[in-house]
Amino acid sequence: MRSNLFNVKIAAAIAMCCSMGITAGCKSYAPKELIPAQEVLNAACCKPDTAQKINFLALRQTPAEEYTLGRGDTLGIYIQGVTGDKDVPPPVNFPDDPGAQPGLGYPVPIRDDGYISLPLVAPIRVSGLTLADAERRIADAYTKDKEILLEGNEKIIVTLMQRRTYNVLVIREDIQSGNSNSSIRQNEVYIGQGKSTETSSIELPAGENDVLHALSETGGMPSEQAKNEIIIFRGGQGNDVNSLVQEVNAPGMTQGVTMDQANVVRIPIEAEPSEFPNLTEEDITLYDGDVVYIKGREEEVFYTGGLLEGGRFPLPRDYKIDVLEAIAISGGSGSASAGSGVGGLGRNASIFPATQVTILRKCGCKQTAIDVDLRYALADPSERVIIQPGDLIILEYRKRELVTNSIFSVFQYGGFFTLFR
Repeated sequence: MRSNLFNVKIAAAIAMCCSMGITAGCKSYAPKELIPAQEVLNAACCKPDTAQKINFLALRQTPAEEYTLGRGDTLGIYIQGVTGDKDVPPPVNFPDDPGAQPGLGYPVPIRDDGYISLPLVAPIRVSGLTLADAERRIADAYTKDKEILLEGNEKIIVTLMQRRTYNVLVIREDIQSGNSNSSIRQNEVYIGQGKSTETSSIELPAGENDVLHALSETGGMPSEQAKNEIIIFRGGQGNDVNSLVQEVNAPGMTQGVTMDQANVVRIPIEAEPSEFPNLTEEDITLYDGDVVYIKGREEEVFYTGGLLEGGRFPLPRDYKIDVLEAIAISGGSGSASAGSGVGGLGRNASIFPATQVTILRKCGCKQTAIDVDLRYALADPSERVIIQPGDLIILEYRKRELVTNSIFSVFQYGGFFTLFR
């Protein structure tokens, strides 16, 4: 008899709990100030993602069919009977670069004014010419202008002994150094830890003095730790690079093709198709004293709280993530067991998972609260809000989940049975 009464009370209690859970679930809890996730595309500061990456080939100079000479090049010139004895073959110079051709003749640098100086003739302008054109002009100087050599019998060799180079400074804040700190969770990155700034002074040969080659020489394309832009400071004409850096980092400065046509070029890595700049060869060509600046993006993060462990996580730069992916990145599972429990529940005590996610998004001086229901987000893409920099993701129990879990926790810890002893 006592056993039957006990079973009846148990059944009544379970029925009461289920009734409370079902009743509480009849009406979804959503405060009026929250914006439903389905309407988030129409909310302020929320736009569909149509951004595209830049074609990195646009950062490279168009390869020239023939090399054009310029100041800083060093020619190898041999003129039989003028620069060398008739019975002595021209000297051969083997460059340090294994990919370069050996140079024949004696070294003759091209001056800053574009001319070369040779014996017995006036200076000859070769800047802007190909090697073949320069050889013909030198032959004319010795056969037609001065008649030092007999036309048709001259033996002149002109080769490129050393190509001119441009000194460029590359500053990168997207270099991530190793970190052996075991206290950092494996799936969490604390911005600012392990980050270093690398400054490289490189020599780019003519024809390869562009942004793409500068990046390739210093670690490759900008990583996810880099801000969504490549900045070029024109420093070869007496410009103060320090003042330019301060000007670029000034509050309110926006991205664009150029901030100052003479001094600074800003190239977005990812942008809306209509916002991509029409880059010219001059925009991406680098010269002596230019600085390429890759800025870090410490501020492009999202935050977690509530049942999710509090954290600060970097957003991927090259693709967008939704709220479910953000929860996974933060180490949460979208269930109550991901947190430490509410209302005395243990870590694994929850029967009904938490489904209330609130995304707090700052839009200027205002704040928007977006409501995401995890019950539907797994199947309905419209519930998966795209996370933006600065978003705070809070995972909480809804009222029915909190009440139901609290009651069922009595069974798990034996407190309910104690009442009927």
